[in-house]
Amino acid sequence: MLAPASHCSYCQTRLKPLELIPLISIVFLRFRCRYCKHKLSVVYFLSELLCGLIMLLFPHSFYVRLFLLMAIILSLTDIFYLVVEPKIFFPLSLILCLWHFYLALPFYPLVSCGIFWGLHSLNYFFPDSVGGGDIILLTVWGALIGGEALILLLFIASSSGLFFLLFYKFHLKKELDSLPFVPFLSLGLLFIFLCN
Repeated sequence: MLAPASHCSYCQTRLKPLELIPLISIVFLRFRCRYCKHKLSVVYFLSELLCGLIMLLFPHSFYVRLFLLMAIILSLTDIFYLVVEPKIFFPLSLILCLWHFYLALPFYPLVSCGIFWGLHSLNYFFPDSVGGGDIILLTVWGALIGGEALILLLFIASSSGLFFLLFYKFHLKKELDSLPFVPFLSLGLLFIFLCN
């Protein structure tokens, strides 16, 4: 996260300070790298916009902001690399759990165990139906948000994921080799915090 410095993923050119201004820079550059002219994904713009909205929607809750920002970062690694990056996930999860206990919020270890064994059992009968990173992520999140919220989160994630697949297949006429699921889990998490 801290190194190497921000750079173009295609030509590896290090970005200058004026090229790092959230939202404005990418629009000014017309969604292209200034150096190699490679087209930049709209995901960058949307993630910057979403981070700003989270700060505005939850100005007084460091815990919620940390939770959702972690979800966004993990969504990006899942979108671009199809992995829940351990070097990001575990340190942020540790900080989140410590803050959770500091705030004396309810903790749900049985939910955590249930989701862990439940998803592993699902993978046993239907191999590769759930990614290992998704299982670890839901195990931690389940312990923090509880069973009812987790069921709602999974419903929203599954529904939005299915809708995206159908849209991708029938409207865009394309096939997906694999579906990054963390962005849809993060959408469910955002919905839960907005409702609460």
